[in-house]
Amino acid sequence: MSKLDKLNEYVVVPGETILELLEVNCMTQLDLANKTGINKKTINEIINGKAPITTSTALKLEYVFNLPASFWNNLESNYRESLEREKDILSIKEDEKYLINIPYVEMAKRNWDYIEKTRDSYEKVVNLRKFFSVASLGFDTELKRRLAFRKSNNEKFSYDSLYCWLRYGEIQSNKDEYPKFNMEKLKDSVNKIRKLANKPFLEQYEKIKKILKECGIALIFEPHLPNTYVNGVSYKLTCDKAIIMLSDRGKKDDILWFTLFHEIAHLIKHSKREVFVDLEDTKTNDIESEADEFAKNTLIPDSVYNEFVKSNVFYNENIIKDFSKKNNISAGIIVGRLQKDGIIGWNQFNNLITRL
Repeated sequence: MSKLDKLNEYVVVPGETILELLEVNCMTQLDLANKTGINKKTINEIINGKAPITTSTALKLEYVFNLPASFWNNLESNYRESLEREKDILSIKEDEKYLINIPYVEMAKRNWDYIEKTRDSYEKVVNLRKFFSVASLGFDTELKRRLAFRKSNNEKFSYDSLYCWLRYGEIQSNKDEYPKFNMEKLKDSVNKIRKLANKPFLEQYEKIKKILKECGIALIFEPHLPNTYVNGVSYKLTCDKAIIMLSDRGKKDDILWFTLFHEIAHLIKHSKREVFVDLEDTKTNDIESEADEFAKNTLIPDSVYNEFVKSNVFYNENIIKDFSKKNNISAGIIVGRLQKDGIIGWNQFNNLITRL
């Protein structure tokens, strides 16, 4: 039996109750019209479900049938709700077309809020409406509008998956109270966070999260969803609160550290309205280049890094570890930068990089 059939099975038209009472009391519709002072045509329309039982009518029926007005009001309210519920069921069926682009199974596997495991398309739509806080999956949200022009050079990139991933971050960030976003405090906290980069990111995650929370920023780490190709995202949730989301894309600790400071740079230096999404294989612009430079120089200042590169033609683990210890930074971050700059090969010293 379909959801619609089940609903109709329990729908009670208030007029049916009136008809039963007329029969029990040996009354006609005209008699009821005369006793209530309500037009006979209106009585007929109420009985046929075409006109509602108003509060005034409910009070009059209370006198005639000795049943409280609340009984009639509830009967009418339940009936009207069932009519709207019927429309909603039809709209849910219509929303099922959006499921094809949403990684529901993976979201359910991760036990995300509202996303319960189910194979039923109807239930999936209902759960997703709650997840996105919308009355229809076709409706826009502020986040969706701000992501509207986000593109990737990767043909498999899924805007919908990215939207789901970001919405997860919003939900998590709303589970806690944050002080008002403080730009100056964020700037002052950069060095404090940098001092933690001598250990793997996930080991320092809670400490970093606490520091950023004091700045009015929610830090969320969540493995990337299929076809998102995203390393990190930063944007202002509201005028008073910002969010930084990081994924495990690349599965390397040095990428996490670099992405963290890259996203911090966006919050410090760039537009307060844009959603900055660090996607793979996207064309670098001036804004992204500036964020990259900020991240690189925060982790290892160019002057220090360039001197290290010039003085070490032949690299070995001990040289890298000594530089790591001297500059209070994990060896993996150094290796990652040397690899990216082409100073060493992608296959060299990978044992020094922490894998996620």
